[in-house]
Amino acid sequence: MSLNTSANNRAPGAITRKKPVWASPWGYAEGWLICLALLITGTALQLTIGGLNANALSWPVNIITGSIFTAVLIFSWYFLRRLPMVNWLARVPAAITSIALLTFLVLIMGFTLQEDAGNPAWVQQLGLSNMTSSWPFLFGMMFFMASLGMATLKRLTPMKGRNIGFFLNHAGLYIAILGGLLGAADLKRVFFDLTEGEVMWGAVDRDGLYYEMPLAVELERFNMEEFNPKVAIIYNETGRIVPESISQMFEMGKGHRGNLYGWDVEILEFHKMSGRIDGRFEPVIDYGAPPAALVRVTDSGGQQLEGWITSGSFMYPHQLLHVDHELAIAMTIPQASHYSSDVVIYTPDGQVRQARVEVNKPVSVNGWKLYQFSYDDRFGKWSSSSTIEAIRDPWLPVVYTGIFMLIAGSLYLMTLGKAPETEPDDTPALHEAGMPSTDKKNNTPLYVAAPGPDAERALKPVRKPQQEPEFEGVV
Repeated sequence: MSLNTSANNRAPGAITRKKPVWASPWGYAEGWLICLALLITGTALQLTIGGLNANALSWPVNIITGSIFTAVLIFSWYFLRRLPMVNWLARVPAAITSIALLTFLVLIMGFTLQEDAGNPAWVQQLGLSNMTSSWPFLFGMMFFMASLGMATLKRLTPMKGRNIGFFLNHAGLYIAILGGLLGAADLKRVFFDLTEGEVMWGAVDRDGLYYEMPLAVELERFNMEEFNPKVAIIYNETGRIVPESISQMFEMGKGHRGNLYGWDVEILEFHKMSGRIDGRFEPVIDYGAPPAALVRVTDSGGQQLEGWITSGSFMYPHQLLHVDHELAIAMTIPQASHYSSDVVIYTPDGQVRQARVEVNKPVSVNGWKLYQFSYDDRFGKWSSSSTIEAIRDPWLPVVYTGIFMLIAGSLYLMTLGKAPETEPDDTPALHEAGMPSTDKKNNTPLYVAAPGPDAERALKPVRKPQQEPEFEGVV
């Protein structure tokens, strides 16, 4: 028998054995198997015990849960790094597979109507219509967050060069996502249905549940500005706009002119607020006064037709100009360009504050943000009621902190980030396991990778080379 101790003298036809699954270090195969196991386990739990309670992670359960999860990641990285799974979570295969699993779940959520009772029974039973409250989504998110947290801790030291930017990016993403997930149960969204002159201390949520609020709101006045209405051509019988003319509609205004479905239409007079007097419309300032216009219509043969049209209001009926037995010229209902509410806000400590609440300009009071939500569209700008949305999100500063860290990390990498002078050995079996890769006295390498396709796993000490004997045949 001939014993050959040189790996470089391997016969050309020698077969290289593949790394068994679950043998250290883990790779992509283990990652895909973990994804499959999480999906199967999550689906089984979903079918047997049902979905998750969305309000279970309310304060203080959410802060305790987030702290324990983060503490487990930190403890595992610094004290259990030799375990194959802990080591693997900080590497690229774990990141890729966890992102793929989460992307798959998000795609399902995007293609399925969420919180819709009209979904088929099997869709609701699998939790596909409430994905964020399902077990598979919980497991997928935990897998992703564990991988993100371990990758962040891995680059925590040495804190220099590009590691700073990497840490800011990944830690910021971790904080932003964790804050959003844990704060979802603490997010409160209620609505004040206000009427002029009435003080409201209570609000209702989307399900109609009543809440006593730590503030009261009184509506003083509802304000609205409108765009000028447009000229349209409609069917007499149905009142629907002719589809082919939608792109030809133009805004009302004295002297404005356009072509609608083959007719030349000219606006001779236009009043934003008007009243009917002896068959014509004159400008007036009155409650419920609608816009009106005198239009001239000319067909392809040169024949002309004039008449008044109005969109009407809750006080006055609409009026059309019939051009033939099938079609008529009409005025569309004016659309709101801007609306707001002048309110008075009362707090239990006796403070009284006047404010204007707008759609994208909230008013902040005692941790609540008040937004203009809607109004009574039956009355339009003459509405005496208004709906104000009140939102309280105590975790929003946490999410903003994570976002600002992301931005800071990106700016750092673009401007100041430099690679460290000596990159740490990224070999899973050594550096990630806490073993030194260099001699600190001589700054010389202790280990090098053996040549060949398994270089990452076949490590040989420089000073004391050891090679496994290999049997190549019998003489």
